[in-house]
Amino acid sequence: MLHTDRIWSVSVVESAEELARMLTEMTWSCCNAFCVKGHSEYVWLNDATSPDGAQEYAVIKLHGSNDQPLQIESITFSWCNFEEALGYITRTLQEKDDSNSFSYKVHPALQTPDQHERCSHCA
Repeated sequence: MLHTDRIWSVSVVESAEELARMLTEMTWSCCNAFCVKGHSEYVWLNDATSPDGAQEYAVIKLHGSNDQPLQIESITFSWCNFEEALGYITRTLQEKDDSNSFSYKVHPALQTPDQHERCSHCA
């Protein structure tokens, strides 16, 4: 997670397929984040350096070691096709990324869309 001062607005999507489509077919504001319905322990945070840059997402497990949020993966979805993106998302939802050796504690600032007011990253 590159951006320690960013506040993300987390939207719930219906399925892994919907998330894969969204992250490969659209460009999102830097304050957007997503979780899959029924899997709220995993959040994909837009970690791009600018709105027109590569769509890089930090994958966060909210209740990692010692119940602390952990970044368990980082994926550049703008370099993925739908099938690759779906594979990465499914892998996370199947808890296969939970013990990545490069995981580290993070402290993301998360809000619901209703809580998130217009910020400098909003479109």
